[in-house]
Amino acid sequence: MKVLFVHNSADIYGASRSLLRLAEALPPLGFHPSFLLPAEGPLGAWARAAGVPVRIQSSLRILHRNILNPIGLTPFFLGFPSAVLETARWIRQEGFDLVHTNLGTVVSSAWSAKCAGVPHVWHVRDWFQEFGFLWRPYASYILGFSQKVICVSKPIARQFPSSPKVCVLHNGLDLAKFPPVEQAERAEARRRFGFGPEEKVIGSVGRIKFVRKGQEHLLHAAHLLRQQGLALRLLFAGGAAPGSENHVPRMKALARDLGLEGSVVFAGEMPDPRPAYAAMDVFVLPSAQPEPFGGVVLEAMALQLPVVATAIGGTPEQVVSGVTGFLVPPADPDALAKKLQALCKDPALCSQMGRAGRARIGAHLSLNQTAQGVASIYRQALARIP
Repeated sequence: MKVLFVHNSADIYGASRSLLRLAEALPPLGFHPSFLLPAEGPLGAWARAAGVPVRIQSSLRILHRNILNPIGLTPFFLGFPSAVLETARWIRQEGFDLVHTNLGTVVSSAWSAKCAGVPHVWHVRDWFQEFGFLWRPYASYILGFSQKVICVSKPIARQFPSSPKVCVLHNGLDLAKFPPVEQAERAEARRRFGFGPEEKVIGSVGRIKFVRKGQEHLLHAAHLLRQQGLALRLLFAGGAAPGSENHVPRMKALARDLGLEGSVVFAGEMPDPRPAYAAMDVFVLPSAQPEPFGGVVLEAMALQLPVVATAIGGTPEQVVSGVTGFLVPPADPDALAKKLQALCKDPALCSQMGRAGRARIGAHLSLNQTAQGVASIYRQALARIP
């Protein structure tokens, strides 16, 4: 069976990494993917290197924040029919059996699948709180143009009205591709970022964005701990989110204002963040707004790091508080500082939670489980079972 994956960008980030992992896991189950992307970029290069065919279609209709207004929506809809027909022709020409749209913001591919007469599966990895009153009709569109709607966590699924089409399927990892960090690798990673062998390193991986990602609260927590006599080093791996390019200098300025300038390393974008994880003692996901199902949490757990994360969105379906790490309220530096202090003062607890996190990935959040679930959903969609 030939499956066409449609994605919203050519960037490498959480949703695109999950898509590529899924594309590599499906062929043994009888499903052979191709990618349809709006532009050339790192994702297309990665896909081709993995043997996945890639086609570029710049006319794909994709929702962005800057078009959610009357001025932006007008050209969006004017180009909609031609975008739909272009994709539909490609689907028929290549003989795809099913179309899999990877994000809720890719709008035209569902209609293209309908025009081509093939089943459509929509993989929703997004929050739609910014849609306001537009969400209800858009949710109806997603449901109406899909045989199945895969949601990466229960909170994402609860955005939709009750429907047998909606199902929850977590992202997963292949532990074979995430071997535990050995001591030599850890030492080399620490040298790379300028950390001493005995320093306590707290880290976060993800795009830098005030409020949304909440890295500022981690800085404030570190400041509180320093006032209490616990000196930490902080590592932020990730660049600015598109449209938020000034957030990295703002974060550096905040670190200076809090007296942390010499304690914080901003590593920037890392195509492979493994060295960043290898340098850490504790991983933190400080998001102040909900994460659908953060891939960085899975990666940290796979690499045997205890995780301290905010108890919102899909994260509580990943982290078992008190077992694989701790869950804390969002935007609460005091609560975050207390949990970091507990872990930094108890290396045995860190090791215990890290091992439990990796075991949880293997037992409940494996890539094989995800791929098997997607394959089952495909079979239902191909049979037109709602």
